Amino acid sequence: MCNHMLMSHRAPALRRAFTLVELLVTIAIIGILVGLLLPNLAAVQATAKASAALSHIQAFGKGFLDHAALDKEGRLSTGAFDHYRDGDITKVGWVADLVNTKFTNPGKSLDPVSRGKISEEFAFAAGALDGHGKLNEIRWTSAIKADGTAVDPANEDDLHGTTYFGTSQTLWDSGYNTNFATTWHFSRGDNNITATSGAGAYAVDASQQADGGDPEGGPLDGDGPLSTAHLSDPSSLSSADKIALLGPAQVGNHDQDHGEDHGGGHGHSEQDVILDADKATTLNAFADATGRKRPAKFGDPLVEGMTDGPVATINTGLATPWGTGDGTRKIHTLADITPIHKAKRGIVNPNADNGPLFRMVGGSAPIVFADGHAARISDTGGFAGSRGDGWLGPFQGEPGAHEGEPGHEFVLDASALDEIRDQVWLGRLRAILVAGGGTAE
Repeated sequence: MCNHMLMSHRAPALRRAFTLVELLVTIAIIGILVGLLLPNLAAVQATAKASAALSHIQAFGKGFLDHAALDKEGRLSTGAFDHYRDGDITKVGWVADLVNTKFTNPGKSLDPVSRGKISEEFAFAAGALDGHGKLNEIRWTSAIKADGTAVDPANEDDLHGTTYFGTSQTLWDSGYNTNFATTWHFSRGDNNITATSGAGAYAVDASQQADGGDPEGGPLDGDGPLSTAHLSDPSSLSSADKIALLGPAQVGNHDQDHGEDHGGGHGHSEQDVILDADKATTLNAFADATGRKRPAKFGDPLVEGMTDGPVATINTGLATPWGTGDGTRKIHTLADITPIHKAKRGIVNPNADNGPLFRMVGGSAPIVFADGHAARISDTGGFAGSRGDGWLGPFQGEPGAHEGEPGHEFVLDASALDEIRDQVWLGRLRAILVAGGGTAE
């Protein structure tokens, strides 16, 4: 008993503490492990985001095919997501088609990689951007405002914001937004032509509305939207699995602050690219008048809605699936679709007017095609034979050049051709009909 009492009162053994050296070694090991894990974690996140974007456009593709099956004209969509040119974005265009039929929700199916989360077209509808020069009077002639009175096409305020949509609109929550851009083929079909040879055969603005009723790039400049009639025509020049429909949108228009091109590099108006405080406030008030949701922030970029059509020139002498370049032959550009997935920042023109010009290069873009499948198209060549220039296929001859300057136009060379060869069709969908019953390319 005595021994038991002595044992119960014996002092516990002392524990040896960490020495300073051991603590520092442990911290160093943890730091090394974190350093090894972080790059892998970033890669996993990038892969997950790329997979999410691919999943979204696959759902879009199924919706387009379902729409064609139900549409009396077999159209994959009713047109572009373009508020001024095509009409009210809640009624016309591929976004409206998917939302109104409940196939999927584009506004909640955004490309998570893109910096731009809001389309220029939503900004036009909200009244945050000036739509001057884009108005299609033909599409807006019989439109009715929220108060039940007719829209006055001469008064731009009648076409957007709460004046047109009313104070109880829920466009943002309903999903009438996207950060994907469509191709001209999808939204316009084949461009109408003014001649069967030479530059006129590839004219984008071929509308016969001389009074300006249908603006440049408007619906009457094409025979679309893309439909089963295009795909089943005996004179079709390509197959559905090569006709691209849409992909991640470039940041809108052009901005060369500090020598950096944030997006398409097209040389259009510079005012619409990055949201200032007033534009962001207008967008937020339209998206949610209560102020609980504030999707737009000062400094956010807006993104494009549609590519520019057949405006890229094939280099003279270059043999392509769309003919040999002769100085006039034009093909489609994918400039408003950005291969931003897993891309890295790189210089594409060290001698641009405002200093070195940077773009995200060497990445890929998930693109959905007319047969419903989706694939990643990689940015592997282009300008100056680079290993990536931020464009798929045709690239700007002199990146950063402003409209009207030499080098502003888009061109296709051998390196850019190899990038998209046998993957994306950039020519006409159907042969040009000529007098006498024949056809011409």
